[in-house]
Amino acid sequence: MLLVDLGLAALLAVIGLWATATAFVPRVTWVALGFMLLAVLLRRLLPPTALGLAWLSTIAQLGAGLDVSFLQIGTVIVLYTSVSYGKRWLQYLAAASTIAGSLIAVFYLIPLYSWTWQYLPWQTGPSLARVIIFGLLSFTVLGGTWLIGLGTRRVRRLAGLQIAQAAAEDEARRSAALVALEREKADLARDVHDVVGHSLAVIIAQSDSIRFLDDSDPAALRRTVATIAETARRSLGEVRQVLTNIEAVDTNGIGVVPDLDQLLRNVASSGATLDSTITGKPIYLGPTAMDTAHRVLQEALTNALKFSDRSTAIVVNRRWSETSLDLMVRNHVTSEVRVAELSGGSGIPGMRARVDAIGGQFEIVVAPDGDRTLFTTAARIPLESGRTQPVPVGAIR
Repeated sequence: MLLVDLGLAALLAVIGLWATATAFVPRVTWVALGFMLLAVLLRRLLPPTALGLAWLSTIAQLGAGLDVSFLQIGTVIVLYTSVSYGKRWLQYLAAASTIAGSLIAVFYLIPLYSWTWQYLPWQTGPSLARVIIFGLLSFTVLGGTWLIGLGTRRVRRLAGLQIAQAAAEDEARRSAALVALEREKADLARDVHDVVGHSLAVIIAQSDSIRFLDDSDPAALRRTVATIAETARRSLGEVRQVLTNIEAVDTNGIGVVPDLDQLLRNVASSGATLDSTITGKPIYLGPTAMDTAHRVLQEALTNALKFSDRSTAIVVNRRWSETSLDLMVRNHVTSEVRVAELSGGSGIPGMRARVDAIGGQFEIVVAPDGDRTLFTTAARIPLESGRTQPVPVGAIR
């Protein structure tokens, strides 16, 4: 843009030198030419200053009694730029300049007998009509320039708004992608926590039980070690499923199927006492709901293994209906365990987030029971929306 302004200023300077050298106009126009050159150069950088310099150039011409010349090309250019690039108040000032310029054309150029007046097409007719026509033509030139500048400003502003809107939409898409990525990372961390936490709790409990095995019973030792290996393999299969985000397939015993009883068998194999009951007929709630039920029961049993009083049983109740599965895991905790430990970590918030995500209900109840504390985890896993006909699945227990 600066190169364009420099080119216009240079063109005006060349025309001014030629006009002066040929005595086309008096030398006094050097002052007007200097003001106009500065106005053209500064028209984008300092529109108000440029408009003021254009007026100084016009005043210099009026003071010297000069006629319309090539300098008025610069006047039109500066007027256009003032409207197109200036602030709102400068637009009003440019509009006033348009009116003032039209009045100058009538009250200055006509008495001067300007060449623009002489070449008016209507050489005959009432003098007042010619004056009015001349004034309207002058206002059309200046007013048309003002309107073109205003239109260009609106078009540029609209283009800027479109660019800003596109940038905002792009930023919104990037933000949504980041939110989705963070959500996926949180889901992945929660899944790994549930899988690994449960398996490690079972493995630790089974490993601790080895100390109490009779040395004369190697078969019991082998069974315990085999159970530890099986638990580790299942954990590996579940972690693989989480990391690859594929549907569960039970292949050679390594994989994940929505078998809630397997979780109970894992806990029972660690030596913990279980009191499990099932009410109602098991149904298929949908893939997301079944996975949520599996993860919630898994984490609840993990907490029970970690904090339960081994002298009492871990109570597990599953109540099926046509629209939901109610899970309840209840256990006594040892006196050394503080309530803060029970609700700390990411396990309970993870369970709550899972259940909330599918529109279910989740509750943790910590209540005194004599000299011990009773810890209860309860969740309602609803039938997924759109599944009006629950499908009974015999493998889901």
